[in-house]
Formats: sequence, C-alpha cells, structure tokens
Amino acid sequence: MTFREKWTVLLPGPATTDPSTGNSIPGEPDEVPWTGLLQQRIITAPEQDDLGGGVTTERLTLLLDPGLPVALDRRAVLRFDGPADVSDIVAVGDTVTVQGTPRVRRPARGSRRPAYIAAIVRHASDMKE
Repeated sequence: MTFREKWTVLLPGPATTDPSTGNSIPGEPDEVPWTGLLQQRIITAPEQDDLGGGVTTERLTLLLDPGLPVALDRRAVLRFDGPADVSDIVAVGDTVTVQGTPRVRRPARGSRRPAYIAAIVRHASDMKE
C-alpha cells in the first residue's frame, strides 16, 4: 500500500546558545519527506474543540507508509506538502502534531510485514468567517 499525500517529518534541529542570555535557541528543523494519508474519522462525536478567539483544534488519524527512517515520538510535527487536490482537511503547508504514541499496524491475516503506521494527530487552525 502506498499513499499519495506528501508529508514532511520536522525533526528538531541542533540548538544553539544565545551568548548574551545563555538561553537555548532552537535550530532549523531537519526535514524527512514521506508519504501518508490523513483521515477524518467521526465515530461517536466530532473530535473538535473550540478554544475561543476563532481557534479550533481537531483530532485526525494520519496513516504513514511503513519503513519511516526516523522514529516518531509523542510530540512529532509533520507538515502537509500536497498535492492540494487530495485533501480538504488541511491546507498545503499546514502542520499537525502527533498526540500519543504512533503504532505500527500489521494485517490481521497473511503477511506479518507492517502495513502502515497509525498516528492520532491534532490540527489547529484559525476559523475564517
């Protein structure tokens, strides 16, 4: 199974130290391109929260092709890179944040090779009127 949406895993880059304050400054993120499929699953009730001030967050399911060369942690950030015509859930360039531990899924029957990596992600956006 190969998904056609393009995603980029944004790994934290090396931090530097500000010489005047001693505070840590995050570096440019390392980017790992990959493919996946973002799904909006509403089983019982919508998984959407209104934070006020025109901001909402939404929980979604992101399926990634297996074999990702980096391990996704509990707070990994991924950016949607397109194509624009395949997803009306997030816009090109928007980011989602992993919530919880991503799981490798295997078929119930047949081959025991991983089929995909499933991650619950959160997408925050400003509502437009």
